[in-house]
Amino acid sequence: MARPLRITFPNLPFHVLDRGNNRQIVFHEEGDFAYYLRLLRRYKDELRFKLYHFCLMPNHFHLVLEPTIGGSLPKIMMRSTLAYSWYFNQRYGGVGHVWQGRYKSSLVDKENYFIWCGLYVELNAVRAGLVSKPEDWRWSSYRFHAFGETDPLVKGLVDTSAYYSELGCTVGERQKNYRDDVADVMKEEFLKGIRGRLDEGVFGKEDFVREAKERFKIGSARSRGRPRKGEK
Repeated sequence: MARPLRITFPNLPFHVLDRGNNRQIVFHEEGDFAYYLRLLRRYKDELRFKLYHFCLMPNHFHLVLEPTIGGSLPKIMMRSTLAYSWYFNQRYGGVGHVWQGRYKSSLVDKENYFIWCGLYVELNAVRAGLVSKPEDWRWSSYRFHAFGETDPLVKGLVDTSAYYSELGCTVGERQKNYRDDVADVMKEEFLKGIRGRLDEGVFGKEDFVREAKERFKIGSARSRGRPRKGEK
């Protein structure tokens, strides 16, 4: 398995995953989820990254983000996870590590596979059996994209990608088409294999993977799976 990338170039999108130490629960109640989202909002202002998709699960989280400052991804993760660790240990009387080692980050093909990565993230709670529909899980970006949710915790936190902008001419049309895309993807087997491909360190079509491996010296990444609509 490839080690997490530490690419210093800005304006590249990443899928980021971090787990609780020994897979422990790190978000016990609503206040914990809300606190971590507020941390992301704070560091988004300071470090100026774009956050396209997220899903906070009880013992881990997924983010799809794009740093706009060179070398800022490690800072984003270090500051947010350290600040949450302090909060967690203070609240629950813990000591030591809250998170499981190094976070995992995978470079994502923004032109072809970006949306599938985002849908994979937003459907985590459904796949885990926590809810039957993605809109029933408050702690993801799905309701923002699918319904234009105005939750204060999400307002100003989530950005829209070029894919979302291409879904329709009006906000309502884009939201409906987004919901339709998610419904279609939920019926497929495609998302079940994404985790393994993200673990390889880069996710995209063959030419993107090849170029990324050469440019960033990524060892064993391979491309598989479904491309974006319209790609052969």
